[in-house]
Amino acid sequence: MVQIRTIDELEAQYYGYNRNLLRKADAPVQTSTAGTFNAIFGAYAWAQLNLEANAFGILPKYPWDKSGWRVITAKPTLNTNQGNTTLGGTSEGGNIAETVKPTLQEIDVRPKTAQLPFSATEVMEWLATHSKDDIWGGLGSLRLYMAVQHKEFLNRMLLADVESTVPTSGTSAWSGTKDFEALDRIISSDAEDDAIATNSGSTNYYDPWAANATIDRDAGTEFDSTVESASGTIGTNGVLTDDTLRTFLRKIRIAAGKDPNVFLGSHEVYSEIQGLYMPSVRIPNPYGESLVQIDVNGIQTFKGTGVGIHVDSIYGIPFIPSKDAPSNSGDSSEIGRLFALDTSDAEGYGYPRIGIQIAIPTEYYEATRRSAGYPFINNAFVEKGVFRTMGETVCRHFKSQGKIRDIKL
Repeated sequence: MVQIRTIDELEAQYYGYNRNLLRKADAPVQTSTAGTFNAIFGAYAWAQLNLEANAFGILPKYPWDKSGWRVITAKPTLNTNQGNTTLGGTSEGGNIAETVKPTLQEIDVRPKTAQLPFSATEVMEWLATHSKDDIWGGLGSLRLYMAVQHKEFLNRMLLADVESTVPTSGTSAWSGTKDFEALDRIISSDAEDDAIATNSGSTNYYDPWAANATIDRDAGTEFDSTVESASGTIGTNGVLTDDTLRTFLRKIRIAAGKDPNVFLGSHEVYSEIQGLYMPSVRIPNPYGESLVQIDVNGIQTFKGTGVGIHVDSIYGIPFIPSKDAPSNSGDSSEIGRLFALDTSDAEGYGYPRIGIQIAIPTEYYEATRRSAGYPFINNAFVEKGVFRTMGETVCRHFKSQGKIRDIKL
């Protein structure tokens, strides 16, 4: 019988282990050890980008049924050679005045195509759809991201900064853009054109749809929107004040007969307006919370919690911020412009005063292994997808739109 004298001998007797196994290992397997660990990333990619498209979202969309429209640019005035007044006042038994008519002008635009193409090699697409490999980059995952990106690109078209395109020296004539027309160019005036473009020797930069040459703001003010500068002088920056806002809205009411129904501006302008009214002790405070009803491709949300969206409002008019709103035209002290839009159908004609006229709504196309003629249609062993939208930004009532520019901190 083996005599047991220590606890180690007792454990060895019963457990039978080698004490050498308890010594510290020299080379443990770690996650960094080659060939032992591979992370699974999954089929989704979280975009670390702001893809908000608020301007595109708030503008009504409606079908492209015609490419032109007529606008009345001047009221008629009666001749007084029959003894009547210019407004039609007539003496008892007086003669009928000569007939009159208003002044009309025709405007026409053309639809534009906005595209966003993308592709993956057929090897990548086959692995993404048939293998168990951890893959991002097949058409399926690209399509999910590009659908949102396409809308964000349209938003950036709508909020392009016109002043940044005007040459600072030399002469140049704007001939139009392939992008959807910018709100900054549509909502402008003869005075802004003169101050920013004409004075630098350039022309037509504030004429929307310049390729069709139907609007020339240098020729008169009939297509003017209300354009105010925070400083009082277009092209010179100033601090936004309540007086400027009230004057701005008053001018729009006088010109158009009604208030705009939505403000649109940069987050910097939004913050400046918050700072303008937050300390206010006036009752009622012009700054408050309201519900705004949004048009998305012609479909309106209901007003109400959970189906509408809560936004801040100024004098009862909702404010929608967008990251793409013009915020700096080469001057670091400028924080942007504040647009006032009237997207209503005030005339009841079935067309919004400003919106996006859609010829072909956003569609998605693929040319893949399943397509007839592949790979010759792509001229490569590559599978392609593309989003396409055909339409144009259209304004039928310039007087009801406005903007405050040259806003600084």
